[in-house]
Amino acid sequence: MSEALKEEEAGAFRFVDISASREIRKAMDIAKEISKYPVLISSKPGMGKSTALRHHARKLNAYYCEVGHADKTVKGMLKMIIEATGFGTSYRFVKDLSDTALARLYEGYSSRRILIVDEVQNLDLSAFRELLRIHEEADCALVLSGNDKRLARTRIHDSALDQIVSRLGFRIELGVPLEEDCRDIAVDYNVEGAEAYQALARFGGQTSVRDLVRLLVFAEKLKSQSSGINLHHLKAAFLTIYGSKRDLKILVG
Repeated sequence: MSEALKEEEAGAFRFVDISASREIRKAMDIAKEISKYPVLISSKPGMGKSTALRHHARKLNAYYCEVGHADKTVKGMLKMIIEATGFGTSYRFVKDLSDTALARLYEGYSSRRILIVDEVQNLDLSAFRELLRIHEEADCALVLSGNDKRLARTRIHDSALDQIVSRLGFRIELGVPLEEDCRDIAVDYNVEGAEAYQALARFGGQTSVRDLVRLLVFAEKLKSQSSGINLHHLKAAFLTIYGSKRDLKILVG
């Protein structure tokens, strides 16, 4: 199990099932049903992809990987997959690592376990190709997730990636949180008052899930223990984070 999932089980993550999460769950179900074609989930940073993927990975007993600097090469990517399946390896050669990764994914085949590769835009092109080769040979369900702008920029500079991306199946692109998403998150943080809900819907619709949650976390610290979060707390939190009264129009118009 990855460190991210261990943290979630320990309660470090606060999860609200918003529309982006439901879209991601639908994409995961499709990947499981039609495993021949990988699913691609993309968005700007901060729209809730990783949080939702970690949550659903735990619920569905999926293999979750997040591509960091050490994982972007072919060797690094293969080690990442092996570790995501719960095993370590001391192998140094690509052939040995590839065989081990395939063996681990074959073991999860009977239960149709999903392999999730988050921050996929960080992979080197050769590692991306090897990942898709592993997917085809293992016939496992594969969900890819990444930053849409960085994926687009990579395609511009390397036309070979276009051929790889053309092999993908179902794709979803997540946008800014909907008004109902902002409301659901606000309820989870015990927000009070119609003005506060309207302000959060306005703010979330212009920023991201991450920014919305950060605002609520700061507002929660500024209120008294016995009260909910109101518009005054949101304004104070906004000024604490951004420091500019002029920019308050993002929150209150």
